[in-house]
Amino acid sequence: MQEDDHAMHGRIELASRIGWRDALPLSSLRPWQTLNFTRLLLAGLYCLISFAFSNERSWAETAENIIALLMLLLALGVVFLSSRSWVVDMRIRTPAVLLDTLLFLPLLVVTGASDSPYFSGSFFIAIEVALIVRRRFYMLIALAIGAAAFGMTWIDEIAALPPEPELERVVLRVCYLLVAIAITAVLLGPRRETLLESERSERLLEGNPPPAKSDHGSFLLHALKVATGGESCAVLFRTASHEPLRFASSMGQAMPSAGLGPLLAVTTGWHDARRDASISLSEAGTSRLTPLSDGGHAWTSLLEADTVLTVRVATGTFEAVGAVRLFDPRHEDCAAIAQHVFEAACEELMVRNSLDLAHVIAGARERERLQRELHDSVLQALASIRFQVAPLLGGQAIAPHRVIENVDRIAKDQIATIRWIINPEVDEEDFAYLPETLAMVVRSLGEQWSISCELKVEDGNCATSAMIGRELSFAVREIVANAVRHAQASAIEFALEPDGNRIALQVSDDGVPNMARLGSSGAVPSRSLMRRIQALGGEVFLRNIGGRTTIRITIPRK
Repeated sequence: MQEDDHAMHGRIELASRIGWRDALPLSSLRPWQTLNFTRLLLAGLYCLISFAFSNERSWAETAENIIALLMLLLALGVVFLSSRSWVVDMRIRTPAVLLDTLLFLPLLVVTGASDSPYFSGSFFIAIEVALIVRRRFYMLIALAIGAAAFGMTWIDEIAALPPEPELERVVLRVCYLLVAIAITAVLLGPRRETLLESERSERLLEGNPPPAKSDHGSFLLHALKVATGGESCAVLFRTASHEPLRFASSMGQAMPSAGLGPLLAVTTGWHDARRDASISLSEAGTSRLTPLSDGGHAWTSLLEADTVLTVRVATGTFEAVGAVRLFDPRHEDCAAIAQHVFEAACEELMVRNSLDLAHVIAGARERERLQRELHDSVLQALASIRFQVAPLLGGQAIAPHRVIENVDRIAKDQIATIRWIINPEVDEEDFAYLPETLAMVVRSLGEQWSISCELKVEDGNCATSAMIGRELSFAVREIVANAVRHAQASAIEFALEPDGNRIALQVSDDGVPNMARLGSSGAVPSRSLMRRIQALGGEVFLRNIGGRTTIRITIPRK
């Protein structure tokens, strides 16, 4: 049974390796693998040409063949070992370059350093050395290479070396040219950023993310699988800094009881517990090999895996760290691809959350609008109807026909108002002459409440949008209803006048002064009235002047 499990594990691992290699061939996303195969190609050419043109049996010819064979064995060993693990690949990079350089220099010497057919290969050696040496040492390396080249010109005076065949020289130059063209086409194709963006777009397109209403944990687990290609994964996240951490796992694991610090502090990179190494990805996209970090140890223990790829995303208040159990080998930019894909998925989640929040806010605003409209129109109309029929119900000697006409007029007006509340049609560019609009409303309110209502208009432009006119009409309805019901007002005066780039409406009534209607600093305590006017960018103030309650409203023209 155990043998079958090991065999199945091996087949899965082999399929995973083949799949990744097919999906990500030689390119600028895999510079070190390109370098390894270029070294192998050149070493194969050196070995082939060295043995093919070996005619004079001398010590120099034998040394050339041995060195070319050693370079081929080195290149084969590097390709084989680097395929075993990303950690092994990074550990042998510097020794492989140094050994290749040390073998190439004797090859130049035994083939006549001043006129060697292998001299063109020194450009590849220079590129190798430049990749493993820090930039501040470039000048020293250049001086050392220059000194070595100058010293090699004296080799001919120390030892007599047979000249290389001219045909060998021509064949090597042609091969160098072909290799240079092929490798340049690989490395100078699409840039690394372009390939990363292409990988991200392709994976997100084929990922089929869960619907917007799905659980955040399920969404992030799916995004992690799309980003890395793994199945066994877990994610630790929070959408805001003040929220508690949440945990989700594809294996049904529970939230770890302790030790969340290392789990959350891990960076994007690769962790190999068996080889005690972590490879972190810097912001510049370069990889750095270090001993196994605390975060890498925590995640490998949690997922019960030898090799784990972790991805960290922190955008604003959103923070997420995911880990996937994956099989080695991995190329040097698998973490960068996973970072791009997972980061894009997290941004999509944030956008979805924002849209959901926007829908909630829009729904709350719509409910508030309905409450305000119903309060300022329907409820005030019902209060007016009760006011009209109260004398009739009290047995007073009044004409019922007039009361019925008023009730009928109020009902007709509210039918149109309710239709507008259900399906508002707002045209922001539709301008109306405010005095005419208010004149009809004031006259209707006077008849509705059986009081004296008078509108005075000062000279000047009082044109505004139809929306502002409608909102101000609702405000006037509430003011009149409150004045009649709470202050027993029998006469209300309205004064409309232009006030610079604003319009001012002043309302005075002869009702009983009620200081409870005055708030601090003269602010009107009616929330519905205040919200309606403030939504227009206006202001409302209430004063008791000469025994008369006065409300002043100022609103912008647009």
